[in-house]
Amino acid sequence: MRVLFVGHGPAHVPWIVPLAWACRLAGHDVRVAVRPQCVAPVTRAGLVAVPVGDEAAAGAAARRQLALGPGRLQDSGASATALDADLAEALTEKMIAVADTLTDDLVAFARFWRPDIVVHDTAAAAGPVAAAVLKVPAVGHTWGVSLGVHCERAAELRPSYARLFERFGVEPLVGPSVWIDPCPPGLRPPHGVRRADMRYVPFAGPAEVPSWLRAPRPGGRPLVCVTGGVTTSALDEVRDQVVGALREQGAEVVLAVTAEQARTTGPLPDGVRLVASFPLDVLLAHCDALVHHGGVGSGLIAVTRGLPQLLLPRNAFQEHWAHLVRASGAGDALPAGATGDAVGTAVHGLLARPSYRERAAALRDEIDRMPAPDRLVGFLEDCVRAGHTDVSTPEKASR
Repeated sequence: MRVLFVGHGPAHVPWIVPLAWACRLAGHDVRVAVRPQCVAPVTRAGLVAVPVGDEAAAGAAARRQLALGPGRLQDSGASATALDADLAEALTEKMIAVADTLTDDLVAFARFWRPDIVVHDTAAAAGPVAAAVLKVPAVGHTWGVSLGVHCERAAELRPSYARLFERFGVEPLVGPSVWIDPCPPGLRPPHGVRRADMRYVPFAGPAEVPSWLRAPRPGGRPLVCVTGGVTTSALDEVRDQVVGALREQGAEVVLAVTAEQARTTGPLPDGVRLVASFPLDVLLAHCDALVHHGGVGSGLIAVTRGLPQLLLPRNAFQEHWAHLVRASGAGDALPAGATGDAVGTAVHGLLARPSYRERAAALRDEIDRMPAPDRLVGFLEDCVRAGHTDVSTPEKASR
């Protein structure tokens, strides 16, 4: 079986690596089609990358200005809901605009390589186009959130989506869709697309565990990780006050940054360490809590370790994810502009109240019960044999 994976941006590549490798280990041929800026992350994962599109054109489409500023974080008593309709609309049109710069190259490669199935990041709208041209099944793969380009009913067909298909002389793919989803049900808002659960397996590359991370901490002080994810400037404005608040709480602090950010980071105070381009799942195995910008990947990695988390979202989408985490009881969130005192109080609550860790552990157990990536390979094989995606999804596994 030939499986063509279609990725989105750099932060999305890690989500598709586990299933791509599961397909390889099952003996199938795999190619990963991505924008040029994503080629290096794919090849570092040991997979075969296919660059598609012009990076300048794709980047210009991706940089479209949207109303994504902070300010939507709801009251703590509000229940979790789907992403705001206007924000979801803007993000969907942005994804389609990026796809418009990629489809020519992607379809050309698909016609050359002839995959049996296309597994596409749900934000990568070019994937369904290639599948429609080749008349093979298309399966979505979420990046931890219920967001992506899809059309479940003819009445929902948007002109921009239809135009992606029309220039190749094929009918737009109109549902029912199926998405492989590694998000645990306790963090997953309702959505109209059918899901195929898959256990979340974090991937961030190789690492060497340093001796200081294995050593006992003086006085048993908690170790708290602070990160802005791959968006290196996400917490720059508040980093110093966050670190100060954590130190006042008696915590040891480790800053997880990119290699680029590490080069511009000045001297650090006592009790604060810095790691550059270090796999977050390895680091969090030794931590007691996580403070981060509201990234879905960072948040789910904390869940796999059963850690409470404090989210400091910097835009409306991160606020949506922060709201879901807070509503689950596995963490807390503060709006942009929160003071150091507020951060200190929130971190104290995370470390002192058992309920946060208990809820994080419950979500971790949900992940552990989800089918491992190798079981989703069988689902893809069934889709190829049937010629469509309306086949049974794997059942939840016993732990």
